[in-house]
Amino acid sequence: MRPANDARPTFLLGAGASFSSGIPLAAESVRRLAKQVYADHVLGGKTLPEHIKTSEWMAWLHGQSWFLHGDEQLAENFPLVIEHQLKPEGYRRRALLDLVALRGDIGSGYRALAELVLRGLAGTVLTTNFDISLPKALNDKQPHIRHVAEVNRAPNDFNEFNLYSRAQIVWLHGKAEQYTDRNLISETRTLDPALVQTLSPLLESTPLIVIGYRGAELSIMESLLGAAGNLRFRQGVYWCTRKGEALHPNVEALSQRLGNNFRLLEINGFDELLTELNTELVGVQRFAPAASTEAKQFDDQPVLQAGWADIDADLALTILRQYCAKLELGALDSQQLRPLMRKLGLLVDTADGEKPSVACVLLFGRTVARFFSHCVISATVDGKKRHVFDGNLISQYRSVLEWMDEEEINPVIKIKGRRKHETRTAYAERALVELLVNMIVHRDYAAAKPSVINAVPGHSVQFLNAGAQSPEASARLSLDAEGAFEPVPEFSDLRNRALCDVFFGMNAMERAGTGLTDARELTQQLGGGASFAYPPGQDTFAAALYQPEASAGSSAVARDTRPVGTYVLNMLPFASIPQDLVRLEIDGGWDALNKKVPLADAGTFVFESKTGDLWTFLPEALANTIFAGAMKGKARAIPIKDVEGDIVLQRKFSWLVRKHFEGHLAGFEGRGLIIEKTKKGYPAKRSYFTPLKGNSRPLIYDTPSRKNVRREVVKKRGEDRRAWFECEGFGYEVVRIADVWGVRIKPFYMFTGRNGVTPLPGYMRTSKATRRIKLDRNANVESDLTFWGRFLSQGAQTINIGHQHVDDLLLEGGFVTVDVQEGGLFGDSSAENRRSA
Repeated sequence: MRPANDARPTFLLGAGASFSSGIPLAAESVRRLAKQVYADHVLGGKTLPEHIKTSEWMAWLHGQSWFLHGDEQLAENFPLVIEHQLKPEGYRRRALLDLVALRGDIGSGYRALAELVLRGLAGTVLTTNFDISLPKALNDKQPHIRHVAEVNRAPNDFNEFNLYSRAQIVWLHGKAEQYTDRNLISETRTLDPALVQTLSPLLESTPLIVIGYRGAELSIMESLLGAAGNLRFRQGVYWCTRKGEALHPNVEALSQRLGNNFRLLEINGFDELLTELNTELVGVQRFAPAASTEAKQFDDQPVLQAGWADIDADLALTILRQYCAKLELGALDSQQLRPLMRKLGLLVDTADGEKPSVACVLLFGRTVARFFSHCVISATVDGKKRHVFDGNLISQYRSVLEWMDEEEINPVIKIKGRRKHETRTAYAERALVELLVNMIVHRDYAAAKPSVINAVPGHSVQFLNAGAQSPEASARLSLDAEGAFEPVPEFSDLRNRALCDVFFGMNAMERAGTGLTDARELTQQLGGGASFAYPPGQDTFAAALYQPEASAGSSAVARDTRPVGTYVLNMLPFASIPQDLVRLEIDGGWDALNKKVPLADAGTFVFESKTGDLWTFLPEALANTIFAGAMKGKARAIPIKDVEGDIVLQRKFSWLVRKHFEGHLAGFEGRGLIIEKTKKGYPAKRSYFTPLKGNSRPLIYDTPSRKNVRREVVKKRGEDRRAWFECEGFGYEVVRIADVWGVRIKPFYMFTGRNGVTPLPGYMRTSKATRRIKLDRNANVESDLTFWGRFLSQGAQTINIGHQHVDDLLLEGGFVTVDVQEGGLFGDSSAENRRSA
């Protein structure tokens, strides 16, 4: 429909297009004509049709020899009743004109189609109808539409036909006024060959949109659209059908003949489709001069004060790897990162060189507040306990998700089921996520206002966002006096396309425009509600979710919901791994490495002295350069997909990754974390904290809900010579679970002697561990995992353990979490029938 498409579409309209204008469809036309004929011919006009009972004329109709029985075939009787009963021609003309007479205003679809014709987006309309709805809609646009050409009003009436006509109606079956309507059986089997020949160049060069037409008439389906017309419709046939309607066999045959040139589209109706098209294309004109340049959206504009150093490249690589996986763009490594970001518009060329865009800084910035100090989410509980989520949008998204999981925000309430009480969360978790994503990606970041979330215990969660209603939203949404509106399915007003693009790629949102609709439906399914509004005069968008109605005034008892179990796996997954494992054969063992290789530049590697094999993640070319003096032949890069298919190579990969992880752990030695050694001095795959100057060691860290949380990771027990220490630690191993590589963390307690480093004898550690583990419950375990995730990542979204020369070895900054629906085995809500997630 847009002017960018060289060929304007041609429309083919059937009886369904005129239904809302009061014109009956084929089946109803058969009933009305049969009733009229029965009144006029059988009863001799003595009784008005409206006084005749259904059983009278229906029994007469069913008794006709030509009648096709069966409700599903009633419409097929339309040409039969005309041929056998509407005689002579004068009576036929009067009956048909009375049948299609307008008795009210024409439907909104015709008005919208006339608007599209006026703006040059549509031109020629073919119609099988006889009513005047279409010409009336077009003629009402005079003098702006100066002339409406009409073709085939009578035989050989082709004088006004023009391939490039601004407004043109082709009456495929003629017009009843001129006695040229073609409704008899013989007439509906073929079209005038001269008309088909006239229309062929038009149909071959333009897309054909078919609306409101069943496809029952052979004159259209064979002579014009079928094999007899010898048209391939290379611009496409777009056949629109209402939901649930079965296709006529003629349409199915057309679909098979045209193959990929035939598209079946499901619509709500002629009026709905044309009205929405007209709204979507408001202001668009085919013959208007093209606009010079479209203004960039705010999130596409460059941040001139920022540079590449202001971007967290590790986080960008992690997120955009997910983006590439979602869109099946292939694997992404650090060398391809910046070219992809240029392609996505996240890096922009300016007079001062390449600069990150607003979206790039918002998504991946290291210090977003330096450029957008207002880009925060202020969260409160009943207007108190304010928590400000800052940082980049990825960090805000993840942190707010954790905050919304808290008991105070989304509490567990008792639900009155049909037979028993159950416990559920007050809000559907997905509904909260939908509104959070909506807040992040559709916010007006040019407005210096924070986003606000307020949780009102026992009542609602409210979202308030900067962003005035756009012209597109104004045209599609119906607002009441308070600015409230009902969401329109599949309508999405993308204020920040670059942000939406990335959040779509990381599976946080979909393109269908169903976020608000889903949030409302999910909440309503649980017995709650939702509201959406653009409050007048505030340039903001407000949304709220309401928890299920309280029972007898109790905020802890409500009605109906479905359970979801959230499971935390004690594995830090890799967000990115190098594409190759590189193998080198060393000539001369460790002596050669020490003497001939600049080990300070070699980065992390593992070496097998027995075989002389060295394994590294260095790029192949760099490995050849650094190890040139000590290697045999050339380095060989082994693709990771080959590694994953070979158990021996998997062990080499795990060993090398573990060495990288231990290098990361070594950086925490200044904070008291050490790696336990075996008797031979090798890492024991365990790490634990040591005392601080002979006493307990406190650490301060942040959780999603609290800042500056104090945790004693080493506790001194006993005094003087009997003193010993209880030290928090963890075991670690590199694992592959469900095709995902990660580092599995197993928290434990190390019990040491007076020096705080040397472990106590085994039997003493076992005794103390048995007593200590009695205190651990699920809440404590989850707290431990939260702490270790925060500590090892230092609060960042990713953990770079690649270090020197290896930019692609990135761990996620948090443990794997999985949400699983816990449904009853037999479709009910009984706890005894519930399968575990």
